[in-house]
Amino acid sequence: MKNLKYIALIVAATSFTACKKQLEEKPYGFLSTANFYKTEADANSALIYAYSILPDLDYYARNFITLTEAPTEDIEIAAGKSADNVLLDKLSVSPVNASLRPGFQLPYVGINRANLVITYVPAIATMSETSRNEVVGEAYALRALHYFNLVRLFGAVPMHLEPVDDPSKTNLPKSSMKVIYDQIIDDLTKATAKTDQVRRLGRVNQVGAWGLLSKVYLTLASGKSSNAPGYDFVTNADEMYVKAKEYSSMVINKQSAYGLDPDLVSIYDVNKKAGPEHLWDASTDRTGTNEGLYSKLPKMFMPNINFRLPNNVFVPGGFNEFLTEAALYNSFDANDNRKNLLIISTIKDVNGGNSGTGPTQNLSITDAYTRPFSNKFNDSGWQAGDQTSCNTPILRYSDVLLVYAEASGPTAEGYAAVKAIRTRAGLGDLPPGLSVQQFRDAVLQERSWELCFEGQRLFDLRRTNNMEKILVQKYGKTITGDGYFFPIPQSEVDRNPNLNN
Repeated sequence: MKNLKYIALIVAATSFTACKKQLEEKPYGFLSTANFYKTEADANSALIYAYSILPDLDYYARNFITLTEAPTEDIEIAAGKSADNVLLDKLSVSPVNASLRPGFQLPYVGINRANLVITYVPAIATMSETSRNEVVGEAYALRALHYFNLVRLFGAVPMHLEPVDDPSKTNLPKSSMKVIYDQIIDDLTKATAKTDQVRRLGRVNQVGAWGLLSKVYLTLASGKSSNAPGYDFVTNADEMYVKAKEYSSMVINKQSAYGLDPDLVSIYDVNKKAGPEHLWDASTDRTGTNEGLYSKLPKMFMPNINFRLPNNVFVPGGFNEFLTEAALYNSFDANDNRKNLLIISTIKDVNGGNSGTGPTQNLSITDAYTRPFSNKFNDSGWQAGDQTSCNTPILRYSDVLLVYAEASGPTAEGYAAVKAIRTRAGLGDLPPGLSVQQFRDAVLQERSWELCFEGQRLFDLRRTNNMEKILVQKYGKTITGDGYFFPIPQSEVDRNPNLNN
């Protein structure tokens, strides 16, 4: 991140004044770019700056996981922790919930940074066309990702397609979900045309853009076919399924660098960040100077004691805030490797003795130390303190493979895609002869097991109109208010009266 010094004066404003501390920096909040964007080094520095928002504490490094996992059956917020996060867990979210603010603001910071690249880099004549296309293409993918997150979290939101260089541009009205999704598709289509397939740690390439575009089309298809709130603007679900299959098929068949990692644990090994599963991660390193350059996310899952994993790897104490819910843990097959290898149910004390978490079929709801916990976010080289090199997955190969399965339906291709996932997990095939709906329900369940704790479950339940059916009817949760879209934070509504419409 040393290149950030070159653009320290380009402050990213959000749609509604971004973070308060940024607004207070009025003398350089909307600086002219006349002396920047002159060289290829400037372009690359600006792109790095655009990426740097992803692992921020209030984005993928922590808050995004809170927003997308706490409201589901994946995690419970431990008693005594953040009151706002507890309300998320209880699906009782009001506009004043402080956890919503960064979920709304940080994507706009990223959007503005991407808009700067999209606007100014094309005019840098000293760059080759290939290099210029790559930088701009990645910026399009970044902007699409941020809007995809915003529209799935909040529904209709304001849309900025140019840099915010004046405060008067911050108070835009909401754009409809249709307009936002059209823009996301347009941005990702441009990204797929401009980017190459070179792997760059923490960055997206053509394969990642294909994969993200397949998820966008699947969201539209399933939203329409399930009558999920907000997706009535989609005219033809079948056409969207075809598109989802087309782009996920490109990820599967038109590249050779990515695939299923045969070793589930290796997917999350911080020493193997270029593994075959990683299409796009929010990248961090424990040598970073502040959270966002390093991550504290593992500590959210880890018990608040020093312990050793079953393989004797030492783990310093965590925050013990994200507790695995019994509903998820008990839904796994007893032979599922994703349960037995990636959710820790027995730990050892620091001297190597057993300090186990007790019977896993009777999870304690009073003693948080007896909860099995996710080992997906762990750093095998982490010995002390808060700094870890844990990356947060944005898009994994197995995610896209399941997009392909869901879009294909109960065809030979669909069954084969699910079989690959289940075989790695140590499970047999799905039952033959499933109907289209039965098969897609089975894929949704497979996604629950495969992608738990990775920020996907809430979006899957929302797009398939399953918030009530699964969370309320199956698991006995309650939903207060709108389960499908969070309210826009009140602090943003107060600043921008157009958000009342």
